[in-house]
Amino acid sequence: MPRTPTLRTVLLVCATLPFATGMSGNCPSINLPGGGSTCGTSDVPSVRLTIVDENGDTLPAATIAFSLNGGQYFVGGCDGDCEDFEIAYDATGQFNISVISPGYLQADRVVNVAADADDGCTPITEDLIVIMKEDTTVRVIAGAWRAQTVFGQIDLRFGANGEAIGAIIYDRTVAGDGNFYVSYNGNAIRGVSGQEIAVQAVNNPTRVGDVFNFNGQALGVPIGFIDALITTDFQILSGGQPGAVSQGLFVTYQRLADIPSALQDP
Repeated sequence: MPRTPTLRTVLLVCATLPFATGMSGNCPSINLPGGGSTCGTSDVPSVRLTIVDENGDTLPAATIAFSLNGGQYFVGGCDGDCEDFEIAYDATGQFNISVISPGYLQADRVVNVAADADDGCTPITEDLIVIMKEDTTVRVIAGAWRAQTVFGQIDLRFGANGEAIGAIIYDRTVAGDGNFYVSYNGNAIRGVSGQEIAVQAVNNPTRVGDVFNFNGQALGVPIGFIDALITTDFQILSGGQPGAVSQGLFVTYQRLADIPSALQDP
């Protein structure tokens, strides 16, 4: 009888995952069952993952989700090193595993973990190398970004396909909490209680080769980036500052680990 997995080395995170609808910025509580080894004196990993790019280099970070025998998904991540990453202990059966990392296409794998014939209990560890393929589309900017610009602090959120979702323009008014909240193209955002959400029609971001462009001006404030390039770790996006290109001004957006509450889905 397959046993429920225990996650020991996984840090629970919130992530926008196609297999975890509704988790974006609002990760539900995942109740991990307790326990440990019931087969011997030490825990035995069921699956050991190494996540690499197409050059064979180990990725520094990734979000991992797995289910056992069609059950609930457990979501976690490796941060700093995705080599020999153990996702479950003392469990046998079929693991459905999905891996995402900024800048790469989602990878899905199925692994069957058998029990050791000697005791019918201890899993025979499956070592799995997941090769992540680079995403060459505008989808690589999906998520939330923040910049300190000549027009103040700006937060941006892009959807799973790289589409513009919304923006926060900080410290622009004395009303409410002082911020403006913008929904792009009618995409719903949570906003802040008691404050209006402005709706702005814009062209979605574009990518040509390695160059990104987005003009998200709203409420008279220039927002976005012109002829921007993204770093190889897909964490920093730098380009010309809309509204100030003629002055030679640049803007740098840093990827945020979490989507700000006001830009999350309602």
